[in-house]
Amino acid sequence: MYTALYVAITSFLPMPAYGPIQLRIANSLVATVPLFGFAGVLGQTLGVFTANIFSPDLGLIDLLNTIPSFIMTFVVYYTYKKTNNDYTVIATCIAYSAVLGTTVGLMLHHVLLDVPLLLTIATVTIGNIIASVLIGWPLFKLLKRLGIQHWVGREQSVG
Repeated sequence: MYTALYVAITSFLPMPAYGPIQLRIANSLVATVPLFGFAGVLGQTLGVFTANIFSPDLGLIDLLNTIPSFIMTFVVYYTYKKTNNDYTVIATCIAYSAVLGTTVGLMLHHVLLDVPLLLTIATVTIGNIIASVLIGWPLFKLLKRLGIQHWVGREQSVG
């Protein structure tokens, strides 16, 4: 379900989800991963993998970004699990954004050649921060307040 939602948001929202300037709204879901536990980590990872199959700029090389996405999504989940502090979601989403901004920026620079490296890293990172923190954080708080962790059987891991 999580993966399908990620792919649908990436595919059907009229926002640039690929390329040097992107705002992948589906990355707002990374902030909700702690509410879904390790299943959320897998959902985010499979969502990124599936959405990146359709990458118009990078093609299949974009599938490599599944690796840092998995690692950083796990960091979001695990840090929250160990601290049970809502604010760690903000910090780890910023870290997720920086890492993915760097890896995507490097790949875009390498493949497209005509895009400036530092500017591309900055724009992808900023787009990720907008999605994961400015949209994702309030979504995390709302879903937590609504008790979604109880719906998905995660009540013992989320305080």
